[in-house]
Amino acid sequence: MTGHIRMISMREHESLQDALRRGAGSAQASGRRRFLTRAASAAGYAALGGRAWAAGANKVIRLIIPYPAGGGTDIIGRLFASSAGEQLGRTVVPENHGGASGLIGIQIVARGEPVSVMGISGIGTSVTLALTQKRMPYVIGRDLDAIAHLGEFGNLIVTRSDAPFKDLKGLIDAAKASEKPMFCGTPSRGSPSHLTLQYLCSVAGVKISAVPYQGHAAIMNDLLGGQLDMALLSVPLSAKTVDAGMIKALAVTSARRSVLLPGVPTADEAGLPGFEASLWNVLVTAHGASREALEQINRATNAAFMSPAAQATLKAAGVDFRPYTLDGTRDFVEKERRKWAGITMQAGIVPE
Repeated sequence: MTGHIRMISMREHESLQDALRRGAGSAQASGRRRFLTRAASAAGYAALGGRAWAAGANKVIRLIIPYPAGGGTDIIGRLFASSAGEQLGRTVVPENHGGASGLIGIQIVARGEPVSVMGISGIGTSVTLALTQKRMPYVIGRDLDAIAHLGEFGNLIVTRSDAPFKDLKGLIDAAKASEKPMFCGTPSRGSPSHLTLQYLCSVAGVKISAVPYQGHAAIMNDLLGGQLDMALLSVPLSAKTVDAGMIKALAVTSARRSVLLPGVPTADEAGLPGFEASLWNVLVTAHGASREALEQINRATNAAFMSPAAQATLKAAGVDFRPYTLDGTRDFVEKERRKWAGITMQAGIVPE
């Protein structure tokens, strides 16, 4: 039996499309100029090489965080600015540029000077939006280079504390037996969490209707109010609510249990063998920097994030960090792209 999701449109999807159309129009108008500028910049960086960069050219680095201040990505960005900046001997200035599900901020990076402008790109801005949107203003690997892995965390599969099912198997059994559809709250249509629900439905062989929301608080309100049967919420945003007993966590979608909720099993442990869907971030910059410079930044990031102080910050935020080499980071992003391309194809999701 193949799982199915009935998608319910929301205003955020329309606003995202408007933002992308505006971006596409602007890109067409200035595309040739940016191409020539980028080509000249790339040639300059290739000639200078990493040693000249390391010697002190452009000491201030702009770090674009494509979401508002205060969230999980912001925590990771500011940790990079302080710890990796010290490793590199550079001043890293974090800037928050939210909007259009992160695309506005990553476009700034794609149009910026290699290495002097870097950004944090998540699974959405790196992979899944390109699979659900027709017009993407950039492509990872062509316009942007992935430099370092910045950690990952899972979604929690949650329900009300008084729900009749006690575990993930119980939820799946209830979904199969129910004559009316079950409803699951997720962030916006096409988001990683929304696609994770599609993945879960396909693997479990159930039908669950996705209800996209514009924010975590709205999902929580409707879950507690009984309008939703379940929700997919990131560990950093929902761990405290679970600890308080307001909602019940049935499983976490990551490959490993969360350090914030070690008693919550993974989906694999809870009855879906091989199921894994994590939310992750990578450090990116515009294509054109020398490999030597990128490898130096990769090594500095790994050293900084493996320090005891950084590990304490990451664990407190629910982020699981494991160092990847430069090539390992690029291979990881490509593996994720292939994985989610297959999931969206199987689900019949086409770019809009």
